[in-house]
Amino acid sequence: MKFTSSSLRIRRRLSGVAVVALALPLAACSGGDEAVVTTLGAAQTSTTVVDEPGASADEVATTTTEVAPTTTLPIPDDAVMQLAFQFAADAHWPNGTKIGVDDVRCTVEALRSTPGSVGVDAYNAVIDVRAGRADDLVEVYFDRFVANYRVLFDRLLQASAVESCSDVSTAFDDEAPAGWGAFRVEAWNAAQMILVPTASEDDGDETEAVGFERLVLVPLGSSSVEVDLLRSGQIDVILPDVSIETVEGLSDPNLGFEQFDLGRHEDMFLRANGTFADPVFREAFWLSVDREALVDEVYAPLLGATDVWNCGPVTYDEWCDGQAPFAGSYDPGAGAQLLTEAGWTFDGDGYWQDETGEPHEITWLVAGGRARQDQLVDVLVSMMRDMGFRVKVDSVGSEFEFADRLAGGEWDLAVYAQSGLADVGLLAAANSCEELSTADREGWNVNGFCDAEADALLARALTIRDDGEHVADVQSVLRRMAETHFVLPLVKLPSAIAWRPDTVGSAEAVSAIGAAGVVSIDQLAELEDLDGDGTIYIGVAEWAACTNPVLSCGSAGWFADGIGALAVPGIWTTDDGVTITHSSLVRQAPFLHLQHVEIAGLRRV
Repeated sequence: MKFTSSSLRIRRRLSGVAVVALALPLAACSGGDEAVVTTLGAAQTSTTVVDEPGASADEVATTTTEVAPTTTLPIPDDAVMQLAFQFAADAHWPNGTKIGVDDVRCTVEALRSTPGSVGVDAYNAVIDVRAGRADDLVEVYFDRFVANYRVLFDRLLQASAVESCSDVSTAFDDEAPAGWGAFRVEAWNAAQMILVPTASEDDGDETEAVGFERLVLVPLGSSSVEVDLLRSGQIDVILPDVSIETVEGLSDPNLGFEQFDLGRHEDMFLRANGTFADPVFREAFWLSVDREALVDEVYAPLLGATDVWNCGPVTYDEWCDGQAPFAGSYDPGAGAQLLTEAGWTFDGDGYWQDETGEPHEITWLVAGGRARQDQLVDVLVSMMRDMGFRVKVDSVGSEFEFADRLAGGEWDLAVYAQSGLADVGLLAAANSCEELSTADREGWNVNGFCDAEADALLARALTIRDDGEHVADVQSVLRRMAETHFVLPLVKLPSAIAWRPDTVGSAEAVSAIGAAGVVSIDQLAELEDLDGDGTIYIGVAEWAACTNPVLSCGSAGWFADGIGALAVPGIWTTDDGVTITHSSLVRQAPFLHLQHVEIAGLRRV
C-alpha cells in the first residue's frame, strides 16, 4: 500500500529561513556561471568566466561572450541598472504558449502591488520591462542598484492565467499554478503536490521520455516520520534533516543513504534589543556559552567527530580560509567580571540582576518538535542556568510560525540552520541594518545583527571587482560579528538524501538531487520508477500551507528547497547547494548592466 496524504502535518525546512539566493554583482568570488557585467550605454561585448562543472582552477577558460543587443528604444533617463535574460527555446507553459516578456511584466506588477507580497522594495525599483531585439530577450530597467538582484524573478507568473496582475492574492485559491517545462501541476495544496509529465510538442500526444507516470511530493513533518515511511515502503525518497532519527533509522543495508557537505551551518543569534540591548550583558552571555560542550552533547551523537565552527555564520571556503574570529570565545570568568564591574549581582535564585535589582530573562525562540532543537534546549538552558542566566523557552508549533516570529523580532535568542549559499548580495541583505526585520517591517535581516562598521564593509564589498579586496571585506565583517557579540557559529551540518533502491532509481539520479540541495525539474525528470506502480513518492520537510507564489507566506525556503520552482519557473537555481547559476528556463547566465553610480560613497565603474 502506497502513501496517502490526508492526515499529514506540514512543516517548513528552516535551512534558509527568509533566505533566498542572491547574486554577487561584480566580483567572481564563487564558481559557476557569473552574470556578465557591463555598463549601460557601453559597447555590448563583455568578458565572462566560464567554469565547466568539475573543472579545476587551471582549466577555467576566459571567453568573450556577445551580449544580445538592447532595443532601439532609448534607455530610460533614470535607469541605473538593467537585468537582461533570454528565455530558452523550449521555455513554455503547460498549454504550449511561450514564456515571455508579458509574463515578466505581470510578475513585476503582481509582486509590487499585491497586498502581502514579498520583495516589494526591489520590484518597486523597476521602471521598465521591454522585449529586446533578440528572440526571447527581456530587459528590465531599475532606477537604483539592487544588490540582491538574484532574488528577482525566482518565480514568474503566467499572465494569461490570472484575471488581474495588479492583485493575485486570491488567484490560486481554487487552482494551483499550472507548472512549466517537463511537468504540469495536477494538484498542489497543504498535503501534497502531484506532477505529471507534459506532452511533447514533437511527439503529438506522446509524453516526454520520463520514467514514471506521476510524481507526488508530500510534506512529512518530522525526521522520524520521514524515516518510518521510507522504511515501510510508503515513500520512495526523503530529504531529511540531520537528527537522531536519521542517524539511527537510516543505518539499514536495504536503503540508499548519502550525506553531502553543501555548506549548511547552525548558528546562535543574540538580538540586540530587549534583554540583549545591554552590550555588557550580551557579551557576558556570549562568553559563557560553552560551544565545545554543545558539540559533545548535542552534535557529536548526530555527526560523529566534528568541531566547533569558528569562521562565522558562513561556510564558503574563500571567505573562511585561515579565518577563525570566534575561536576562544568561551571565557565565563571574563563574562562574570564584566557584569560585576558594571554593578550586576546575583539574586536570591542565583540569576544575574542589574544594579537596580531588575532581573533579566532571556526569551529563546524555538521551533518545537525537532529532535536536535529539543536536545539543544535541554543542554543549553541548564548550562546557562549554572552561569547565572535565566532562559525562558518560547516554543512554537511549526517552523512556519517560527519564521514569522523570527522576522517579527520579538525574541532575544534563536538557534537555526541555514544553507551555505556563497554570495555577497545574500550576505549583505541578511546582515545589514537597513534590512533589519521588525514586527512592523519584514526585512531580509531576521537574525538581529546590526553594526554600522559591518554595513560599510558590506557596501564596499558590493562595489568592487578585485577578488582579494572583496574577500578581505567579507572577512572583516566576520570579525565584526565576533567583536560585537551578536552571533555564535556552532557547527557545519551535512545535507542528506535517502531512498529505496528497490522502488526508485537510478542511484546516480537520486544522488544528484542530494548533491544539488534542491529538487529541480531537470533532476526529477531523470528518476525511474522501478517497482512498476507508475508513481514516485518523495517526502520533504514541509512547505507553507499557502501555495500562492507571490505572498510572503510562500516565499521563505522557496528557492532553497525548490518546491515552489516545480510549480512556477524561475531564472535562478543551484547545482551544488553553494553557488548560484541560471536555471534551464534561460539560455545562459543573465546579464547585469550598470550605469555609473555612487554606492555608499564609493564609485562603481
